[in-house]
Amino acid sequence: MDTSKDYTSGFFNFMKKATTPVQTVDTIIERLDAEGFSKLDLNEQWNFSASGKYWLSPYPSMIIAFTIGKSDSLTKSMRIIAAHTDNPAFRIKPNPEVSSEGMLTLNVERYGGPILNTWFDRPLSIAGRIAVKSDEVLKPKVIHLDFQRPILTLPNLAIHMNPGPNQSTEIKVQKEMQPLLTRLMEDEVKDNYLLDLVAKEIGVNAEEILDMDLNVYCCEEGMLVGLKEEFVSCPRIDDLSMVYAAMEALVASDNNSGINIAAFMDNEEVGSMTKQGADSVLLSSILEKIHAGIEGIDQRSECQVKDYFVISADGAHGLHPNYAEKNDITNKPVMNKGITIKISGSRSYASEVETIAAFQQLCNKAGVKYQKFVNHSDQRGGTTLGPLLSKYLPVHVVDVGVPMLAMHSTRELMGKQDFLDSIEVFRTFFQLE
Repeated sequence: MDTSKDYTSGFFNFMKKATTPVQTVDTIIERLDAEGFSKLDLNEQWNFSASGKYWLSPYPSMIIAFTIGKSDSLTKSMRIIAAHTDNPAFRIKPNPEVSSEGMLTLNVERYGGPILNTWFDRPLSIAGRIAVKSDEVLKPKVIHLDFQRPILTLPNLAIHMNPGPNQSTEIKVQKEMQPLLTRLMEDEVKDNYLLDLVAKEIGVNAEEILDMDLNVYCCEEGMLVGLKEEFVSCPRIDDLSMVYAAMEALVASDNNSGINIAAFMDNEEVGSMTKQGADSVLLSSILEKIHAGIEGIDQRSECQVKDYFVISADGAHGLHPNYAEKNDITNKPVMNKGITIKISGSRSYASEVETIAAFQQLCNKAGVKYQKFVNHSDQRGGTTLGPLLSKYLPVHVVDVGVPMLAMHSTRELMGKQDFLDSIEVFRTFFQLE
């Protein structure tokens, strides 16, 4: 395993580029290509050999990468880590320009469940996809765009004019969450302002642009905080910390047998019910095709399915020192005391006794600590990928995550040691015989 400095600085560099799901996948591809992974096409026939490394991205906001073991028993097992590429944010609506006294703001809608008040007074930017005209009617050309600089901000109203922020008043997205783009000059007009700006940024004529799928993101950089620099503060920790951990573990692991898979799906924050989300047949179909690409295996058998093990990796709720009563009275994970196994009697997490015990043994083998999380009995918890994956794959699944604070805030907080331990336990998982 590399040093903590390598992984934390590597994570911060990763996060500078991983600003929206599309840009996250682009960044992962760049990393995999540098490590000698080969691109696959879902529409072509696959033929694999021992020690092969591959990736495919059927849709631009999700990606699956995998390695084939060195030994002859290639189908002995499938070890899968699943995480998601999206995070709570804001999506720019069509015709977004709103002008008041020459101040130009953008009309947005929320994506997922962001903590709204944490978005105020931050440097914000825009990234996403642009569809432009092409010669094929049903296949427009798509360009990925990331301004990578703070072109937006969302100013608070002064406390003298509105004492509400200190009194927990409701924030109205339609009125109060329109980020400020610019001050229009006297000869400038608001109509198509963003369209013209995007066209200039990607080097096309505005008339060529057919549609835009753009998101607002916080462009602050991650950093270590705390007296001993024991915490990681960064935008989009949920769930890109687990994406990064799984990616690095896959790259670093020495696969001797079986198949190691890192599956990064989209749209978890809005229910996963999309073709690129976990609540679809996409992953199970790809797994069948992987088996079919191995000589002598025509289809997935029941025996092979039982040899699958899935780690669903997503953020976990850590104990907040100012709100300890929000946690369960006996199961309250604390940052830097271990990766967290998430358990729910309502099955909002897929962990069960066999998979919980298996993950505990995995942590012991990796030499890392673990904790357990169960929701406070009077509070409804969140959901994650695990139950959705087991809906399509009758396999062993455990839900885990790094305990964190400020989940769904513009900046979230996790323990540095927990983050490093997650990489180590994932690497150990991928190296099991």
